[in-house]
Amino acid sequence: MHIYIERAIKGVLQQDFKDYELIVINDCSTDNTLAKIKQFNNIKIIDNKKNVGLGAVRNIGIENAIGEYIVHLDGDDTLYDKTVLTKIDKLIGNKKYDIVFLGFQDVGGPGKLRLSNKENSTKKARITCDSTFSVPSKCWNREFLKANNIKFKENIYYEDMIYSMKAVILAKTLGYGEFPIFKYYRNRKGSIMTTPNVKRCSDMYRVVAEILDLYELTPDDLKPYLLSFVKNETNSILPKVKLILKAVENGEITPALPKRDYKFVEL
Repeated sequence: MHIYIERAIKGVLQQDFKDYELIVINDCSTDNTLAKIKQFNNIKIIDNKKNVGLGAVRNIGIENAIGEYIVHLDGDDTLYDKTVLTKIDKLIGNKKYDIVFLGFQDVGGPGKLRLSNKENSTKKARITCDSTFSVPSKCWNREFLKANNIKFKENIYYEDMIYSMKAVILAKTLGYGEFPIFKYYRNRKGSIMTTPNVKRCSDMYRVVAEILDLYELTPDDLKPYLLSFVKNETNSILPKVKLILKAVENGEITPALPKRDYKFVEL
């Protein structure tokens, strides 16, 4: 893992925009990752004393951040190029966004650029179908998250779905930029999303229930779009479960699951 985290850190430190803080959280790595991290200067290191998982790690990062906006980056991914933070800063300017939708590039798959635009960056569009729910492809206003108690659900897979959906529902101001900000290295052996287990399957249903619990928070004009997502997501779960359970039985990695392409449906 230390090979990937070094790459990720270097990608941030090489940015031509310098007014940022870099928080790196070591969640009880079992190799020499921590030693590699400590070789870098100008970063804040948090060394967890027990393994807490991705959702809790992201919450720790948010709680310790002091910047106005937050960009997440998983340890096995990297920023798209050295201009990313400059582009985000120029995009925001003097505006005040709660969420800024951006893009990313799939690496290890089709290599496709997945970009945000005017059409897919409205509340209705994101509630109907956020194709990946990729947290690192968005820029988050820290005070907005704090004021609305938006945190990642811990000890559950697909925690980014609940987090993103709640944030979109409660956000007042949304922005978007039609450029990628990170490279997503798919299908890496040993990653969370390639490791099959039964909990991943059962958590798919738990996440849908958590999202349905957001119904009362949702403005009336957006409720049909939330219910449309719940219906589409529920219908898509069984084929995904079959793929994951087959991988469990055969001792294989989980195949890449299809991206969401949901359309609004009346109930």
